[in-house]
Amino acid sequence: MENQRSLRFSLRRMKYLSKTTNCNQGHRHASKKEAYRCDELYLLGRQGLIRDLKQQPEIILQPKFMYKGKMIRAITYRADFSYYDIMKKKFCVEDAKGFKTRDYIIKSKILKFIMKDREDFLFIES
Repeated sequence: MENQRSLRFSLRRMKYLSKTTNCNQGHRHASKKEAYRCDELYLLGRQGLIRDLKQQPEIILQPKFMYKGKMIRAITYRADFSYYDIMKKKFCVEDAKGFKTRDYIIKSKILKFIMKDREDFLFIES
């Protein structure tokens, strides 16, 4: 019984069993998968296939507002990467997810809803 309790505690401490990893550019990433994708995107940028690569871009889904005298915080979505794909002529927002949290699922749906009519937008989950 005690071993099960300590195992659950240690698993909770290792968020989703991912391991913080540095990519070849020296950026710190939440997982090996994300670090590997950063390396791939960096190479695509050097080849001139993408531009304006950003890490951890924050997108405002709903701005902050006042409600009955109280400030309500903005709802934001933080993606892993954003960039412009030159071949596709699209602005891309990308997440390298191993485990999809409930918040991630909801916020990604809101982002897709907001951007659904934009022909120059692409959401990528890898």
